[in-house]
Amino acid sequence: MEVSYKEEVSVGALVILGLVAFTLGMFWLTGRSIVSKGIGVDVVFKDVSGLKEGDPVRVSGVTKGRVARVHLDKVGKVIVTIQVSSDVRPHADASAAVASADFLGAKYVAYNPGAKDEPLAQGTPIPGVAEEQFADIASRAASNASQLIENVNRGLNPGQLAADLHNTLVVTQRGMKALSEASNGPMVQQTTQTLKTVQNVMARIDSVLGTRDAAASGRRLDTLTANLGQLSAHLAAATKSLNELLTTMNKGEGTLGRMATDTMLYKNLNATLAALSSLLTDLKERPGRYLTVKVF
Repeated sequence: MEVSYKEEVSVGALVILGLVAFTLGMFWLTGRSIVSKGIGVDVVFKDVSGLKEGDPVRVSGVTKGRVARVHLDKVGKVIVTIQVSSDVRPHADASAAVASADFLGAKYVAYNPGAKDEPLAQGTPIPGVAEEQFADIASRAASNASQLIENVNRGLNPGQLAADLHNTLVVTQRGMKALSEASNGPMVQQTTQTLKTVQNVMARIDSVLGTRDAAASGRRLDTLTANLGQLSAHLAAATKSLNELLTTMNKGEGTLGRMATDTMLYKNLNATLAALSSLLTDLKERPGRYLTVKVF
């Protein structure tokens, strides 16, 4: 069946209208304008971070234009042409920066027209600054966190800390044991004697306070004063002996000091006691090995 002339015209018109609608839709979706309007400004960037044609140009967050062209002049130099409204004409101190609109990668140009009275000369580009990439920030933050954790682990090594605590407890326990074993030493005996003297003095004070004879009380007070002097001397001697003992132990000198600080001595004593215990046990079980009885 032949197609009439009117039908051909109708089909052609529909195709043309479809192409026009498609073109207008593409311009609308990309934010471009068929008729160039506004003021064109060139911005020089080192890196545009994915900025593309049609992205918005904003002044203080308000959209005032679009990106008209993105051109790589050379490595490290990208020329971006923006179209902005006439009410935000660029001045001599104008600047621009690439910024992220969201976390999905959308970009826009943050445009600052400047505040100087002198307008920007025709054809003069303005400097642009690319934003720091979120991935770079996250990478640097992760690196800093890793370094911090490494420093903390190095400064607070759990194994070393546990070992230090164990050694401290062992030394403390050994020192307490040494002090308990030295309970019959001269220092303890002197302290016991001093306490007995204190008890005697307190008993005499009670007897003095209970008498009614003033002369006798005076004589007893003199005696009490003399006894207090002796008590003070005994206390001073006991304190001095205690200080000397603690100083000697801290330096690792003497028997108590070596027992409190010398780990090898402690281990040798334990080994010797273990060997002696084993020998006594074997002697009880098999005395014939060590004792020989001969009858003549």
